[in-house]
Amino acid sequence: MNQLLNKRQFISNITTMASKLNNFSELQSILSDEEKTNEGVLHFHSQFNVTRLVQSLSAVKIKGYLVSTLIFVLCIYRLRGLTVWRMHKTMATRLFDMDENTLYRFMNNEWIDWRKLLMGFAKQFKSLARNHGSETQGMSFFIIDDTDLEKTGKTFEFISRIFNHVKHTWHLGFKMLTLGYWDGKSLIAVDFSLHREEGKNGNYGLTKKERSKQFNKQRDQSAPSMNRIRELDQKKTDVAVSMIKRAVKNGFRASYVLMDSWFTNDRVIKSIRSIKNGALHFLGMCKIDSRKYDIGGKLLNSHQIVIRNQRKRGKYSRKHKSEYISIVADYKGTRVKLFYIRYHNAKNWTLILTTELSLKFTDALERYQIRWTIEVFFKECKQYLKLGTSQNTDFDGQVADATIALITHTILTLQRRFEAYETMGELFRETQQQLLELTLWERILKTFVKMLHELLEVLNLDVEATIEKIMTSNHAANKLLKMLEVVSENPDNNEYNHNLAV
Repeated sequence: MNQLLNKRQFISNITTMASKLNNFSELQSILSDEEKTNEGVLHFHSQFNVTRLVQSLSAVKIKGYLVSTLIFVLCIYRLRGLTVWRMHKTMATRLFDMDENTLYRFMNNEWIDWRKLLMGFAKQFKSLARNHGSETQGMSFFIIDDTDLEKTGKTFEFISRIFNHVKHTWHLGFKMLTLGYWDGKSLIAVDFSLHREEGKNGNYGLTKKERSKQFNKQRDQSAPSMNRIRELDQKKTDVAVSMIKRAVKNGFRASYVLMDSWFTNDRVIKSIRSIKNGALHFLGMCKIDSRKYDIGGKLLNSHQIVIRNQRKRGKYSRKHKSEYISIVADYKGTRVKLFYIRYHNAKNWTLILTTELSLKFTDALERYQIRWTIEVFFKECKQYLKLGTSQNTDFDGQVADATIALITHTILTLQRRFEAYETMGELFRETQQQLLELTLWERILKTFVKMLHELLEVLNLDVEATIEKIMTSNHAANKLLKMLEVVSENPDNNEYNHNLAV
């Protein structure tokens, strides 16, 4: 090949045309056509500077592999929506001369601070968005919510039966509490914790015999993983506040903390208002129950407030087709504004509570609705990145698996952000057809190749020289081609692509 294209052109061409190649020699001629490379694709994964992010993990060594390389490979697996167990059977593992046990040893390492790593990716996302000029000028939000990670066996370390509040059923698994950060365009995960439920009898829903058969590992009390274990039985509301404080300490700023009714209580509200001398406001749904609010010296519950104020203070919003009542009250020492809402044809009222006393009804409702983005986030991570599907019985492995899924989501979110795709709604939905000429698996492959390019830089290999060797070596070329074919010919590919496109 007379002249190698620059790295961006290389990435763009190999991704666009990979599915159409019958032999690798065609790639050389394609790479020489600069007119076909003008897609404006940025090198997203490399911009996270994984090498710098894992410097704090430099003491961790797994069979001679760089930590950045292992994270890179695990992210590739997530991009394919496959677990380690399934992916190791493909050509991808062979390409890196790595077996699945190497990855499992890495994920099960108690000394890896996965929380710090996820926070590092989140901070880098924020910095890259700002430097790219896509940082929003409006309000940003912290969003707290949890989701179930269901498991199918009783031998998982620290497993318990947890209650699903939607289905009203019990099942084995963990509760995953997540702190999301919405900057006006995108939602990314900043922090998370795993929890179990003690149950009515204090046995975690398991018999003594079942608990005795669970995986058990001795750990150094100073290892980072011990902090995760201590969180297992802590109140999620307390952990949520700790995560918010940690995010603020790491430079994240927000106008509001959004929560659903499960998390809304006076302790949480007071704790949030104490952060940065009241810099954060609480905005959340609240249960209509027996709790009382002080209004003009009178303690009233929600039922009494509605009856007394429906005619006098009741208003109607045409925009949201709802009747509402707004009133300022004192809630156990904190001044709050209550919005009682009854939608068209609904029998029951709902309640939104905020510490921002000047907030108007429409603004309060629309800002609270941003909380919905974390529900979409959970759906994306579970459906596309296989969050919670790991069968690793080691608790450290469960934490690692969840972290990798969240990191991969962050990388994909940045890619979507920079490529000017719609960011509301599902991450993979094709909302702008004119911009999406590639099939979905090709888009995934594009990110895969970008990460391969990053690996060359992590290993301090000359990018252009290495690419040229691949082009001129039949062995290397065939190896890479076979890997590409595995991606395109995966037996689950048709169903996978269909699900992502829906």
